[in-house]
Amino acid sequence: MTRKTKTKAIPGKETSRQPMGEPTGEQAARLRRAGILLACADLLWIGQAGVIAFVLGRVLEAEVANATTPGPDLYPLAAWSFVGLVALAGARMFLQNHALDTARIAARDIKRCVRSDLMRAAARRSPSEEFPASGAFAAHVGDQVDLLGPYYRNYVPQIMRLKIVPVAILLVTLPVSWIAALILLVCGPVIPLFMALIGMRAQAASQGQQEELTRLGGLLLDRVKGLETLKLFGAVGRTKDDIRAAGEDFRIGTMKVLKIAFLSSTVLELFSALGIAFCAVYVGFTLLGDIAVGTWGSPLSYTTGLFILLLAPEFFAPLRAFAAAYHDRAAGLAAQEKLTDLFAEEIGHNDTEQPTAMPVSVSSQGLQTAPEIEFENVTLAFDGTHVFEDFSLTVPGGGTLVVNGASGAGKTTLLDCVLGFQSLQAGHVRIGGHELSAGLAAGLRQRVMWLGQSPKLFHGSVRANLLRGAAPRAEVAEEDLWTALELAGVDTLVRQLPDGLATQLGEDGFGFSVGEIRRIALARAAIRRDAVMLLADEPTAGLDAETAADVRAGLNVLAKGRTALIATHDPLFELSFGRKSLVDLSAVAGCSEAAQ
Repeated sequence: MTRKTKTKAIPGKETSRQPMGEPTGEQAARLRRAGILLACADLLWIGQAGVIAFVLGRVLEAEVANATTPGPDLYPLAAWSFVGLVALAGARMFLQNHALDTARIAARDIKRCVRSDLMRAAARRSPSEEFPASGAFAAHVGDQVDLLGPYYRNYVPQIMRLKIVPVAILLVTLPVSWIAALILLVCGPVIPLFMALIGMRAQAASQGQQEELTRLGGLLLDRVKGLETLKLFGAVGRTKDDIRAAGEDFRIGTMKVLKIAFLSSTVLELFSALGIAFCAVYVGFTLLGDIAVGTWGSPLSYTTGLFILLLAPEFFAPLRAFAAAYHDRAAGLAAQEKLTDLFAEEIGHNDTEQPTAMPVSVSSQGLQTAPEIEFENVTLAFDGTHVFEDFSLTVPGGGTLVVNGASGAGKTTLLDCVLGFQSLQAGHVRIGGHELSAGLAAGLRQRVMWLGQSPKLFHGSVRANLLRGAAPRAEVAEEDLWTALELAGVDTLVRQLPDGLATQLGEDGFGFSVGEIRRIALARAAIRRDAVMLLADEPTAGLDAETAADVRAGLNVLAKGRTALIATHDPLFELSFGRKSLVDLSAVAGCSEAAQ
């Protein structure tokens, strides 16, 4: 059940790793246990078939012998046989239900782990990196993860059942009739063989269908979010056509999958029916006396003939269940491949992303002073193009560095390196004299004030959006909120809102201008009072002069006592922080002007 895939985690390098959704040791053990329980439930049918065949065989033999009434010994035999059948049926039902519950719990746990991994990987993704469309990501987290459930719940337990049950029935049938065993042996393997051939086509069709579903989800959600813009440009009609075309592509992909599913059902029913029919024909003609071969000496009796007929359908039952669940396998593996490729690099670093114990100078409890930021001989490349090559730079603890330069010089990438969002090809990034590890970066991000070029405001109240900037479990008084708003120059605006801090904001801050959103985001950054570092990426881009001046003034206040790194094209930051704090990144040795 363990498979390896090759994924490009770092440009120019391939890493081999387990795909996302691979069960852990405990989950795999549960799935194996579910398969064994299903197999044990099926094996109990051998005992039931023996009891039924024995009783009915005695009755038929008495009938053939022209006995007017069954012998007196048949009554207690039938009673005890009935008790045994009921006990075996109860045991089978218990084992089957327990197996299904065990598989369901394991599948649910796997889906929960996959969703957690996806959300952690999304959280580790650099804000400057490309991210899937909202609708596409929702389809990944929702629909595609759900496809893993039937794969592990229905298909995987059948593997263990398939290994045990047909072999056991074949071994039980062989002493009774070698021809019946031969019929089962020939017809049985044909089903998984043809299902494997059909499954190759099914997996490709499922991948195409899931791609269309992801595209449809992303297209629909993005168009709904941009409906106002579409109306202003008169593009609603064209958008309807795009959505209709995407829906039609998804319908065609779904029908392809269904056609293959129907084909697979036809194949399994055909060969299982043929196998059972051949056994029935052989037993019937043998009992009629037309066939005298196929047994190990004595001819078939009514008891042994019924025994074979009762076992033949059960021999094909695991094969049919396996084949019926094969489309779940195709859909599950296709979803697993898509999910694995979604956040290849971040998921590949799962084992190293857990926060570790940090040194006192950079821990959330022992940090007393702003740390020094040091880049030493850093080399970083994307798709073979160097952004930094043997690059070195130092920001003193408590100091401020305003970084400017041409677009593509690496300003945003520099901030990403400080936050631990980039994997270096060479060199070192040190915070407070300590190597920037994954654990250190995770802890450091809890002590950073951040203001980006396109800050995100969430649906909810102004107060809720501001409190997102607070440290975990930190108590923030309402007075502190107003202080932060005043620092950002937006307190008057909030006071004029209908419900003040309780006023509900639309998605992405709908109802506020770009400048107002930027200032509320600045106030949100100011709530993180225990921060030791201030990072800002183009904080005044696209703002009018008055709003930009408010943002610069607020950053000047927040930078005091903290290590500040500000990436900007705004030349007026020189007036706020002084010429000594200004660095042209494109002029620094080792910095390339390649695209970020």
